[in-house]
Amino acid sequence: MKSKYLVFGIEARDRKQAVSRLAKIESDVINKFKLLGCKCVPVNGLERLRIMHDYLNQDSLEKFAMKSFKDVVESGLTPKNFITPTSFDFRAKDYYKIGDMFATTNFLVISAPEISDEMLADILNMEDALSVTMHIDTLNQTEAMKYIKGKLSDINKMKIEEQKKAIRSGYDMDIIPPDIETYSEEAHGLLKEMQSRNERLFKVTFLITSFNENLQKMKDFRFTLSNNIQSANCALRKLDHQQEQGLISSLPLGKNFIKQKRYLTTSSTAVFVPFTTQELFMDSKESLYMGLNSLSNGMIMADRKLLKNPNGLILGTPGSGKSFATKREMVYLIW
Repeated sequence: MKSKYLVFGIEARDRKQAVSRLAKIESDVINKFKLLGCKCVPVNGLERLRIMHDYLNQDSLEKFAMKSFKDVVESGLTPKNFITPTSFDFRAKDYYKIGDMFATTNFLVISAPEISDEMLADILNMEDALSVTMHIDTLNQTEAMKYIKGKLSDINKMKIEEQKKAIRSGYDMDIIPPDIETYSEEAHGLLKEMQSRNERLFKVTFLITSFNENLQKMKDFRFTLSNNIQSANCALRKLDHQQEQGLISSLPLGKNFIKQKRYLTTSSTAVFVPFTTQELFMDSKESLYMGLNSLSNGMIMADRKLLKNPNGLILGTPGSGKSFATKREMVYLIW
């Protein structure tokens, strides 16, 4: 089961202005997802509390007891009392405990010059309790151009220093260290893209949190995850002594307390958008298992009576179970 949440926040003068602007953003986001063929449902305050309750109580999987905010008033408690687990333990530097569940939050270092969208799909398809959080903060175009030009000035200063050293040592001043040349070419290329291709600059923080009831299994999973990420020329870094900040940053609050960031353009950021395939998972009591999505490996659960076209075609090699699957569905529908 995969759940995907999009949290967006703004800076506003007061609550009235914020509500008006957030309502417009919400409407735009829902319409954009409709164009993609994805269903997007707004989450109210009570549902958000339920999401955080399920996230923080994975050891017990107890149901969310709060039915309405009236329950809070009558009980004399606060919403925190309904979502908090039995305990938190942040004494270890690279992992923590939530009740009886071990967890660790890690930071993804994006060092590859080109990133494939398959990397995120591979992470999400790993069979373990996993949370992937991306904090994406856009920069004003003027501020972004100023930032890049400032970096170009720093690179040119480094060039001049190297040329002075070469002259003092009697070398050819045109011989520049290859690293500086590479940085200069990439910075000029980025500036050209932003000026001609309408690219934007984003500050991205990529966090991965894994959960397990066994500490050693959690560490083994982190090792496996690190190897998979290294194959994409990226790295997984432990948030030593920052696990509490990592946990809060992974909650659907839109707040990021991790300072490690990577600047990415629009094209590079779009690679991490986890909506590359359309899923068919109908939340109906009469939904029947139809197989796996060939792209995402997600379960296909469908109720034929609710589909626009209830017809189906079953294909497969001899002996693969076509007849059995057909009879099973017939019995299920008749029953």
